[in-house]
Amino acid sequence: MANAVPVVHKACAACQHQSRRCDANCELAKYFPAEKAEDFEDVYHLYGMQNTLKILKSVEEEERDKTIESLIMEAKMRLEYPVHGHFSAVRKLSIEIDKAEKELEFVRRQIQLFRGSDNRAGPSTHCDGQPGQP
Repeated sequence: MANAVPVVHKACAACQHQSRRCDANCELAKYFPAEKAEDFEDVYHLYGMQNTLKILKSVEEEERDKTIESLIMEAKMRLEYPVHGHFSAVRKLSIEIDKAEKELEFVRRQIQLFRGSDNRAGPSTHCDGQPGQP
């Protein structure tokens, strides 16, 4: 055991931000590894360290991964849409859906109109005089 090498634990993004040593008891290490420094910065700027920890502690253990994902998403939306956050994105998508539904209804009416005009024209008399053959 003289050759035992100490395990080097890389500081998580939260501990790196605070310039402190990250230990095994770090509450945010699981959610913000060093590779997710940008995500942590976004969440930190929107919620702060204490609020992030309060939010995390307020939910059940099995819900914490989803909670962190939600915090990250909200922080990114707030950066992209600083005034209304994710509500701007929801509103924009809602308008696009409404436009697409109106366009779809218009196309359906056009199809119905064209099908109706084909039925009113009566049987076709092209090609060998057989009705209904083009």
